[in-house]
Amino acid sequence: MNVALTQIISRAVYPASELKTSKWIKENSAVCEITNYPVEIITKDKLHTSALKLYSIKDALESFLSTKTNELFDLQDKIFLYDLTNTYFEGAKLRSQLAQFGRSKEKRSDAKLVVLALVVNVEGFIKYSSIYQGNMADCNTLSGVIDALRSATSSSSKKAVVVIDAGIATEDNLKMVKGKGFDYVCVTRSKLSKYEINTSDTIKTICDKKGQAISLHRITREKDPDYYLKIKSDSKAMKERSMNQKFKKRFEGGLEMALLHEYIIIDCV
Repeated sequence: MNVALTQIISRAVYPASELKTSKWIKENSAVCEITNYPVEIITKDKLHTSALKLYSIKDALESFLSTKTNELFDLQDKIFLYDLTNTYFEGAKLRSQLAQFGRSKEKRSDAKLVVLALVVNVEGFIKYSSIYQGNMADCNTLSGVIDALRSATSSSSKKAVVVIDAGIATEDNLKMVKGKGFDYVCVTRSKLSKYEINTSDTIKTICDKKGQAISLHRITREKDPDYYLKIKSDSKAMKERSMNQKFKKRFEGGLEMALLHEYIIIDCV
């Protein structure tokens, strides 16, 4: 238990490999004085073995911690935030079934990946985590995660809301989320063409962390039960215009170089 506590605290304060963490514990930390574990016997192998033991009881730990944090802080899990990322390996991982070539978010197409799924509540407490094969598409992981999200961990009678991004919010996924007893919030994948704006509704204005205004206005679609909001952000529009201008400049510069190169070749011929 003490080596596990030492590992958890160290990795939270100084996230690194077992080798770097063991050096940090010995050379630049007093964490062993807190956990009462002999610092002289800390090695990367002990940390690695401890990590495997903790992972073997991951599901039970997550379930316990989910319930415990709700009790300690009197939380009602009405909203779950779901996101995916991936991480790559420097080694070949020849015998790994999970590590596969896929679309790397760090542009490492030369390295094998694993996909990491994480569900947290609005207070930031982890509710569920999982590791998937690196070649698995983002939209294919949601069903397993929703199955693992036990509504019993929430004391609220209100249905929980799952927040997902547009990359995962396929029509089939949204039907599946609703069928499992959850509501959802997402950016629509399709561009709405036929909708009505209720002029009697008040436009709600909120501010982001930088104090920039964002306006929200409800819109409706015929025979569509979903709740839609039209969102307008002047700062985001300005950012998108700037990005488009940079893309246009790079594209035109590339065309000019290509044409110049073609003229040089023709000249040589």
